[in-house]
Order: sequence, then structure tokens, then C-alpha cells
Amino acid sequence: MYTKEQKILRFSMMLLFLALMIVYIVRYQVKWSDVKKNPQSENSWSTIQILSKTWDDMATIRPVTTNQTTNTGTMTETWTNTWITKNTTWITIPQFTGTVKNTTGITLLSGTSVYYGSIAIIEKLWIKYQYALADENGTRYIYLGTPSYDFASIARALKGDLYTLATEQDILQNKLFGNKVVFINLPEYKDQRVLMLIYLNDGIWLIQIDYTLYHKSKTYLKSLFTD
Repeated sequence: MYTKEQKILRFSMMLLFLALMIVYIVRYQVKWSDVKKNPQSENSWSTIQILSKTWDDMATIRPVTTNQTTNTGTMTETWTNTWITKNTTWITIPQFTGTVKNTTGITLLSGTSVYYGSIAIIEKLWIKYQYALADENGTRYIYLGTPSYDFASIARALKGDLYTLATEQDILQNKLFGNKVVFINLPEYKDQRVLMLIYLNDGIWLIQIDYTLYHKSKTYLKSLFTD
């Protein structure tokens, strides 16, 4: 009787083992089928691995851009930022779609590069521009073209005013350049940034420069536009 009970118990254990094996095999086949149908499931793990890295382990973000927008129209480009870790081959590529400028007709000043980011002063003045340049000191050189804005009214609306150098003598005495120089004085930028409109060669440049750099950079600024 005891031997018979042992046989029944052994047989039950074998059935249980076989049942577990069948469940495991079926689960594995279903999981593998899901992975083949949705390969993106593997990418999520790659992303987690990258995001878990510290900043010191990350390589430089490398934006890939091509064109800008002109006064004749705009077009939409895709910017791709690729994050690559130093110690692994996993990557994740976020996408950003925005409007940039067409580089046709840009006058690239020495030591500058085309600037594609937003410009607070342009948004504040509510004006348009054709393209913008920037140097390593953060100075912005914004080419407006030949607009007909009433800058005096714009400045007053922002509780500011204008200071104009209209004669050749005044311009030279201030070690500046151009046919006319107009300073836009806004209260919030006082002793922080200098904003000046340079009327030069039938076009207008809006230059935004740090206040602490302005006086010692006059000769440099003049050389950019006149040499």
C-alpha cells in the first residue's frame, strides 16, 4: 500500500513538472513573437541605459542642421540631437522640428557663426530680421535688412527711449561707424546690455553686446564691418 502511494505521488510530480514546462515554453514563444513584432521594445532599454549615465560619461550633443529662413519665406527642417555614451554603443535620438533660416545671402562676419536660437530682444521689440550671427562672447549681430519700423514708438511702448548719433563727427567721436547709430535704451537692460542700431550700406544691423564689453570692443566692432 505504501509503495502504491509513492508511485501515485511520483506520477503526480512528473505531471506537475511537465505542466510547468509546457507553460514556460508557451510563454517564451509568445514573448519572442511580441519582440519580433515590436522591435522598439529593445530601444526603450537602450534609452534607460543612456539616461542612467552621469553627465561626465556623456559625449557632446551634436546637432545636425542645414538651412535657415529668409525674408522671402520659411521652410521646416528637422534637427537631430544624438546622445552617445563613451562606454556603450546604445544611443537614443530625440527629434525636434522647427523653422530655421535659409543661409542664402548671409554676410558672415569674422569670428562669428550663424545663430539659430531664439533672441529675446527681437521678441521684445516685436520685429522681424533676416538672419543673426553670434561670437564667442555672446554678442549678437542681427541683420534686419531695410525695415521701416518706428523704433521711437517701440521704445516708448517699452518705457524706454532712443539716443541717436546722426552726424559723422558724433559717430567718429564715439569711435563708432556707419551712417547713423541709434541706441535703444530699455530700463530692464540698463548697465547690463547695450542695444544699438547701425545704419550701414543701405541696411540696418541690431547689435546686442554685454555692457561690460561695449567700451573696450568699439575698435573690434568697427573692424568687423569696415575692414
